[in-house]
Amino acid sequence: MTTKPLSLLAVVLIGSLTVSAQKLKQLPLPASQNPTNADIPVSGAVWAGNMLFVSGWLDPDMKTHTDTASQTVGVLKDLQAFLATQKLTLGDVAMVRVFLGGDPARDGKADTAGMTTGYRQFFGTKEQPHKPARTTLQVVLPAASRGALVEIDLVAVRSK
Repeated sequence: MTTKPLSLLAVVLIGSLTVSAQKLKQLPLPASQNPTNADIPVSGAVWAGNMLFVSGWLDPDMKTHTDTASQTVGVLKDLQAFLATQKLTLGDVAMVRVFLGGDPARDGKADTAGMTTGYRQFFGTKEQPHKPARTTLQVVLPAASRGALVEIDLVAVRSK
């Protein structure tokens, strides 16, 4: 009678050891996200097991992309390139968080429609049908003074 509970306990203990034994691997911010190579206490991304947590990303060309739609495209293209360095694609993305700043050209209102226009080019398409979970928030972006209208972070999962 005690064999079943002991077997279950063994499975739970081994499973928790596996989870706690996962190593974190920190990846530095790429040049597109830290062009001055500043020493800041932020990783570009962190691997935890088979999950990649990517920090908030800005459009590296935000000086020339001055609207929300083009900045969204710029951010997602740069994230796509970064994911490729980790042997991942946008199809591996499980969760996206979009932070929209107020657009001075729109009286400080966030351009959700513009973000969605840019976003649709990367998710739910014929070429890339995957649609990750997403949260969209209007915030005050720290990089707004540099022209940022959109910041995106994400979580991707490597299939085993």
